[in-house]
Amino acid sequence: MKWTLDGLFEGEIKFFQPSDGYRFSVDAPILASFIKIKPGERIIDLGTGNGVILIILGKKYPQIKELCGIEIQKELFELAQENVKMNGLSERIRIIEGDVKEIEHHFTPQSFNVVISNPPYYPVSSGRINPQDKKALARHEILGTIEDFLNATSYLLKEKGRCYFIYPQKRAVTLLMEMRKRRLEPKKLRFVHPKPKEEAKLVLVEGIKGGKEGLLVEPPLYIFDQKGSYTEEMTPIIFKLKEETNER
Repeated sequence: MKWTLDGLFEGEIKFFQPSDGYRFSVDAPILASFIKIKPGERIIDLGTGNGVILIILGKKYPQIKELCGIEIQKELFELAQENVKMNGLSERIRIIEGDVKEIEHHFTPQSFNVVISNPPYYPVSSGRINPQDKKALARHEILGTIEDFLNATSYLLKEKGRCYFIYPQKRAVTLLMEMRKRRLEPKKLRFVHPKPKEEAKLVLVEGIKGGKEGLLVEPPLYIFDQKGSYTEEMTPIIFKLKEETNER
């Protein structure tokens, strides 16, 4: 596999990613910025890819001692392990090779406080797909559907545990409905827009297992301003790695 060495936060995080397969986009740091973690919590990333979200969280929250990731594609699993090692986080981040559809083979139920995922976005029925295309495997529900990821989330989360997702805005209703079916009550929602006055492309969702009804819609996040530069709110998400206060 050919890969490139890239960086985030002005080089504070470095990582390898495939040169011709699925490459992370701003989805990863945007989701990482939406996640809130408290000391002592256990975190798992479903479909961790090259591990970039876990690495961001590991650097951002040095007090968190246990972060896990599961990845079904062997090449990405190996890449994630290398990235964790390169960023000096091997003692705190554990990556396993496995299928979210067989999550019970790897973890006991209700063993995590926080589950995060940037899951495959599109149904297999949405267009022509080459099943050998690694980018298609990451972006389409070939190896796992949103239902599979939510089943795994429900299995892994402790009662009142939190889950965080980033998903296409056009499929937001599907995500919210399927979450509720599994007692993952949507509590916070934020739409992500490419620019002001353009329709949202993504949605960020926080859910609580067994939570009460009550949804907070946060102000929209705009990635670029009208001139095509990152907005003031996006700049720290991309360029500044800072510790959080853990207060909501």
